[in-house]
Amino acid sequence: ALRRCRGHVLDAGAGAGSLSLALQSQQINVTALDIFSGSVQIMKERGVKQAICADIFRYHGQQFDTLLLMMNGIGLAGTTGGLHRLLKHFHKLLAPGGQIIFDSSDISYITEEGVTPTGRYVGEIRYQYEYRGKKGQWFHWLYIDAARMEAAANACGWQMQMVMEDDTDAWLGVLTSKRR
Repeated sequence: ALRRCRGHVLDAGAGAGSLSLALQSQQINVTALDIFSGSVQIMKERGVKQAICADIFRYHGQQFDTLLLMMNGIGLAGTTGGLHRLLKHFHKLLAPGGQIIFDSSDISYITEEGVTPTGRYVGEIRYQYEYRGKKGQWFHWLYIDAARMEAAANACGWQMQMVMEDDTDAWLGVLTSKRR
């Protein structure tokens, strides 16, 4: 995924900034974005040159040549409905001729029908982190299979290319805009 990055890169959901630091070491212009101020502080302490605290759904700072969403970063969409909203927003963030590089996992093997008993898509997960007895807020996360992702991408004006798939049903994809 990092070898495919070009131009000005937005590392969305950058966490502690490890990928941003790797790109910086290759002289790639990268802006790291995370919703958590603590993560942004850690990135700055680690040497990330451009680190922004913002919600990707609300960020409109500039346009980028590559949007990078790794470690199942596309999952920040939260739900399949959120995925459509995110993909539409990405048209505003991506410069003409740009690309979105992301990964996800197909977890539909959990159920035979690919849906939960409540009828939700099986990849729509709710998490809550706990560390040393301190619990965070519940949040939604999305794991999406390639076929469903491609359908969502097409519906939102993107063309998808699957770049890699492994034997654990994890996969890497690239989106480019169909808009001219």
